[in-house]
Amino acid sequence: MKLLEVFTSPEFIRSMIAFALILTGLVCLVQLIRTPFFLKRRFDRAVRRCGLRNAREEYPVLVRTKRDRERKHGIILKVKNVGVSIPDTDKRIDRLQASLNGIVYRMEYGRKTSYTLMFFLPQKYVRPTLLFPSDEAVGSISIKQLINMLVIGATGTGKTVAIKILMAKIAKFQPNAKIWLLDFKRFDFRGFSSFPGYYGYTDCIQGLNDFYDAFKRQQEAGVEGEPNYLIIDEWGSFIMSLDKKEAELLKSKLAELLMLGRAYRFFPIVGIQRPDSSYFSAARDNFQCCLALGNLSPEGRRMVFPDSVAGRLVECRTREGHLYIDGKGLEKMRVADVPDMEALDSAIREAMNR
Repeated sequence: MKLLEVFTSPEFIRSMIAFALILTGLVCLVQLIRTPFFLKRRFDRAVRRCGLRNAREEYPVLVRTKRDRERKHGIILKVKNVGVSIPDTDKRIDRLQASLNGIVYRMEYGRKTSYTLMFFLPQKYVRPTLLFPSDEAVGSISIKQLINMLVIGATGTGKTVAIKILMAKIAKFQPNAKIWLLDFKRFDFRGFSSFPGYYGYTDCIQGLNDFYDAFKRQQEAGVEGEPNYLIIDEWGSFIMSLDKKEAELLKSKLAELLMLGRAYRFFPIVGIQRPDSSYFSAARDNFQCCLALGNLSPEGRRMVFPDSVAGRLVECRTREGHLYIDGKGLEKMRVADVPDMEALDSAIREAMNR
């Protein structure tokens, strides 16, 4: 009887209520720590902004976060996916990453397929991917997968070294490839002037026409041949040096190469100092890749990168920039220092002499 009186006493009831409130508070505190309110709100805004929803107009919900022990600064987001699959999410990943201000470097289902795990790295911890000559990687793709590429960079940003690294990768990992080089300034690439496929200054007109004619012959044959790469340095300066009629003709030929050359393995890689729509006409939208070194103006960003990723560009140091690959997304890049430029040039000479 005394025990019953203890359990029913006002003091005991008040103690139990206080204990329950404290326990509830602790649970809420733990949940708040594991899933900060600001992150949950940002995630909700991000999925709504990028249109990631199911057929019932329901949006995925961030349930919990925890640290990724396998990657420094990585965060694992546990998301109630409301039936939105990983492939559906992947289609909108660029806009989602832009809204979250970071990268999603892996996605997988949790123990139940109703939950998706997103492995997320905040933008401030993203380290640039190195572009160097000893492997075949160009960001997230291989040099063998490279189709058309635009390389942008003012003086001192590393554009020339980046183009030479790409040429060396072609030489090393595409043993049957032929390199054509248009060197309008006739300065940074003048060491290759004695080799077949080199065109300097005013000869660049002939070089583009020769490459285009080779493409048309391959097109008439109706089969793809060995890979041919057209490296153009200072395309903007070259085009601006021509009269309007000739400039428009060469721009149209470049546009055709960008649109149709892939089927026959004719791939332009074009270097310019700054982006300007007058250099390309309609051709600019047909570049598979764009490497922009240095810090572009707001207008330059909008001109070069899709709206979904333009907002994710961050400040770049010397030889740093951003690489956008159609279908792969945006990543920060750094052009590696090359201690032995002569070895790099030697590899390029071998390819140009094929």
